[in-house]
Amino acid sequence: FRELIEILAISRNQKIPQAGEESQILELLIQRDGEFQELMKLAVDQGKIHHEMQLLEKVVEKRDNDIQQLQKQLKEAEHILATAVYQAKEKLKSIEKARKG
Repeated sequence: FRELIEILAISRNQKIPQAGEESQILELLIQRDGEFQELMKLAVDQGKIHHEMQLLEKVVEKRDNDIQQLQKQLKEAEHILATAVYQAKEKLKSIEKARKG
């Protein structure tokens, strides 16, 4: 934009303006403005996507924490059940010994 404005200023300061140069510069400015507007729209869209990604990352983090908590509870339950099964087997062995004895 700065270069285009400088060219426009130089052409106005010249005693003999070149035909059509100002309209070309104006067209370029309009074209650049259109490109700039598209880039701004893209930036806004990307900002929205980034925000949605941050929200989803928080949801994933919460779910990961939930899964880890459930895994911990399952390990505790497994340990309790393994202990109960071992004690039951030992009790059965002692009952069989008592019957044989």
